[in-house]
Amino acid sequence: MQTWLAWTDWLSTWGVIRAAGLTAYLFMFVSVVLGAFSYGNAVSPGVRKWALPVHQWTGWFAFLFCLLHAAVLTIDGYRPFALREVFVPFAAGFHPLTLGLGTLAFYILASVLISSDIMKKLGKKAWRSIHLFTYPMFFFSLIHGVADGTDTEEPWAYFMYVWSGLIFAGVLMLRLYIQWKKGGQVENLARGR
Repeated sequence: MQTWLAWTDWLSTWGVIRAAGLTAYLFMFVSVVLGAFSYGNAVSPGVRKWALPVHQWTGWFAFLFCLLHAAVLTIDGYRPFALREVFVPFAAGFHPLTLGLGTLAFYILASVLISSDIMKKLGKKAWRSIHLFTYPMFFFSLIHGVADGTDTEEPWAYFMYVWSGLIFAGVLMLRLYIQWKKGGQVENLARGR
């Protein structure tokens, strides 16, 4: 009986909101980490061959789970959010700052995905500039998840946020070090040089 109750908790609207948010976060984490090394010479061509498509697909899955997370928030039986609260940054009546960071992360992710699909029309320089926003995007998502996630106090969620945050910080530092070692500017970070 106890197992059945656990499943019904996760299949409720609140369970779907939580599961979609956590899934979106994890897909975003994988996409950002792999994206940091999917271009350029930081890793071997063999690694890039599988890292690039996984980076792209996980980015799209993150976006889709973000949409699910946001959509189900509007129909939650306990505390439904208005469309304005969900899709206008910092407009929520509940935790406006941290929920707003989650909304900003969603829009940055959408911008990155759209710019990637129209890269040839947009130009590589503009595409690269937009892609640099993936680093603050992930940081905003981390803050949003830690501050607003109802599972944050659970040991597994705490472990996930701490380790994903540390790995993200390490990847960012490594990318900055590679740029510094090559004598390049920070703008070259997205170029993969």
